[in-house]
Amino acid sequence: MNLNLKLPYIIRLIIFWLLFFISFRVLFIIYQHAKIPDDSHSDTGLGFYYALPVDIAVACVMSLFPFILWIFQQFYKTRTIHRLNLIYNCTLISLVSLLSVTNIKMYGEWGNLLSLPVLHHIFDPAQSPSFFSLWSVLLLLAFSALFAYIGIRFYRNYITNFSYPVEQKRLRNGFIAGIALLFVVGYRIDLNIAAIKGDRIHYSSLEINNHIATNNIWYFANSILYGNNEAQ
Repeated sequence: MNLNLKLPYIIRLIIFWLLFFISFRVLFIIYQHAKIPDDSHSDTGLGFYYALPVDIAVACVMSLFPFILWIFQQFYKTRTIHRLNLIYNCTLISLVSLLSVTNIKMYGEWGNLLSLPVLHHIFDPAQSPSFFSLWSVLLLLAFSALFAYIGIRFYRNYITNFSYPVEQKRLRNGFIAGIALLFVVGYRIDLNIAAIKGDRIHYSSLEINNHIATNNIWYFANSILYGNNEAQ
């Protein structure tokens, strides 16, 4: 039996996004390691735990459109739906890679997480020379492309079988209802360690640890929707 078929496609997609967020969090820690005191590494590791609620919520939001397509694909299997889902996920992987790598680079420059106001500040002619040197732009794009390539290859190798139909009607309906419930729970999940709202994640006295625990995609989207003008 193909191991890829044991878990429904959407569950594997959510797990993929969680692993993708973790990989950029690890890269963030490696890149910013000089800013973390030696006696705070165990506290930094807790950031992966405290990041889970928002990471899960963001993964659910990102997987909502593929879930809708997956439902249609269960009843009306067409290559058009399959291709639309593939284009959506590959585009999202590329965008998350670009925003995450930019966030890491920018945090190293200014100590702020990427947000819309900060992005406007980056494009300020007075600030752009320090951030947008040709070498910096080329490196940023190269690393973004590398992570996008790895993410897309991983997705196509292990998060495939989007078009695999659940033949048993009851099982199929059970999957759809169960996954829909998981989306609601995943978005509203609290786990008593962080709230999914505009509040900041503060579990550590060291500010960079709180930044590490913050999902940068959520933070950037939050700045667009609610005009968050300050770094966490």
